Amino acid sequence: MTVFDPDEVLIVARLLWTRCDEASNRSAVSRAYYGVFLRARNMAGISDRHSQVHQRTQQHYEQDGQEALAKKLRRLRECRNDADYSTDRKVTRQEAAEAMSLSQQIRAELRVLAGRRLYLERSNGTGTADPVNPP
Repeated sequence: MTVFDPDEVLIVARLLWTRCDEASNRSAVSRAYYGVFLRARNMAGISDRHSQVHQRTQQHYEQDGQEALAKKLRRLRECRNDADYSTDRKVTRQEAAEAMSLSQQIRAELRVLAGRRLYLERSNGTGTADPVNPP
């Protein structure tokens, strides 16, 4: 079980998004990505802390049959990279809104996946898992 709930990062992203300046747009996009990335990484059982962990997490979901989820994670990471590193252009409110929407979709899909896993674990008698704060 994790000590920190990544959903708190999503709350910060939403708060930043309510502000209407570019720095907040950029920060909201970044926080939206990390809020769901941390959850997805934890649910995948990946504890790596190197730069390839993002790609490894996406690959985990592709190999697990969750291609749509992996694709959304990849798209949101691209948005995050643009927001964090592309200082030669503006990050618009519309781009921040896209990132917020993607993060909400990903979070919802992760909830469903966690619920499925919990159901399977309980029906197989292999123990219980916490679907909100997976290991």
